[in-house]
Amino acid sequence: MISILIAIITVAAHRTLNGDMSRPLTALCLLLLAASPAPAQAEDRSDRELRQQDEIDALRRQLAVVVDEVTRLRAEMGVPATEPLEGTHGAHGMGPAASKVYGATRGISLGGYAEAVYRNRVGDASGDGDDVSDFTRAVLYVGYKFSDRLVFNSEIEFEHASTSEAGSVSVEMATLDFLLRPELNLRAGLMLLPMGLVNEVHEPPFYFGTQRPEVERRIIPSTWRENGIGIFGDLGEELSYRVYVVNGLDASGFGSSGLRGGRQKGSETLAEDLGVVARLDWHAADGLELGASVYSGDSGHDQMFTQPGMGPTVKLPATRTTIWEAHADWRSGPWRARALYAQAHLDDARDLSRDLALASGAPVAEEMIGGYGEVGLDLLQWLSPGSELGLEAFFRFEYLDTQHEVPSGFTRDRSQPRRLFIPGLQFRPHPNVVLKLDYRNIDPFTGNTADEISLGMGLVF
Repeated sequence: MISILIAIITVAAHRTLNGDMSRPLTALCLLLLAASPAPAQAEDRSDRELRQQDEIDALRRQLAVVVDEVTRLRAEMGVPATEPLEGTHGAHGMGPAASKVYGATRGISLGGYAEAVYRNRVGDASGDGDDVSDFTRAVLYVGYKFSDRLVFNSEIEFEHASTSEAGSVSVEMATLDFLLRPELNLRAGLMLLPMGLVNEVHEPPFYFGTQRPEVERRIIPSTWRENGIGIFGDLGEELSYRVYVVNGLDASGFGSSGLRGGRQKGSETLAEDLGVVARLDWHAADGLELGASVYSGDSGHDQMFTQPGMGPTVKLPATRTTIWEAHADWRSGPWRARALYAQAHLDDARDLSRDLALASGAPVAEEMIGGYGEVGLDLLQWLSPGSELGLEAFFRFEYLDTQHEVPSGFTRDRSQPRRLFIPGLQFRPHPNVVLKLDYRNIDPFTGNTADEISLGMGLVF
């Protein structure tokens, strides 16, 4: 109806175009057009479409905010990385998984590792222990990055799958780092001592064999951690260092087999005597690292010691304990080689051996020595570079003598010095997962010791 009126008015307008009625009719036509419902409905639809578009734009903006927030939370919560943790070193002396917190933006970071072993004793001696299957440890790394300059890092270990009998739950590391500048940073807390190749980097995919080298268990008593404070940093692109002051070892735990029993592990430690440890590493070339470290401190702590099942109570001597080592680590394509030599020197070893009155009669040595060298070849990477799988064949030779020099008046325990020949294979279905097989041929200077065939698995995340 409105359209018909518009047509009539238009025709009339044309007919009276030269008359006095042209302007009124034109004005009336414009008024009717403005008041007609059809354009009003079009205008309503246009308004609705504009409102809907505004709502869609608002939802898009809100969704973008949510996506940004989720991304930020993932970064701050340290969601475990999916990429492989390659290499043998992480940040600031830590292993690759223990270093994840340093790469986080803010907040919590999680990582960890686990290992298990089946060990079958064969060969030279009978009655030398049972075959065993052991879930050796499951470890959780928990870190918190307060800011770019303040980082907490910790390692919590569940050992031997239980807290009963041989098992335990321990804090193996808990440090607060103040990251000031590349050349100088501060660290305090329960710290892994920066000695050797495996004490700091002891995650199973990053060392050969089902067991850590004997030299780095008995002379460098890995895993060795003590309470302390220190500094660390990088001197240019080639040199890195760490220097800590820690509580001293406890000489009452020393024995003819080495220093491992002297670790205090951060638990209500005796701190009458302190020790100093220092390490320097030189990144000499691509894939080659050379380094050395030294520890020195008294180990007596002025403690009174009662001989087990005997009297009297005696005061242990100061027992200055000095350990030093030099090491090399080399990688090139599918090849890898490592070597380490270590010595320990103990003052007052004669008085300490007398006071401890060891049941075996074997003394604590004045000097202990040991070393090892190993070489490995990734056969799959050698035959097919770029393969996602790995199959490493390796061989390690170890020499260990924790009775190298004994105090006068004591007889050397000839069962302690030994050579170890360890061939093995490691299969990697993923860079962070390893399955291990090795044969440990143990050759003591005196007597026989059973050899060991071991199967193991390890992982890191």
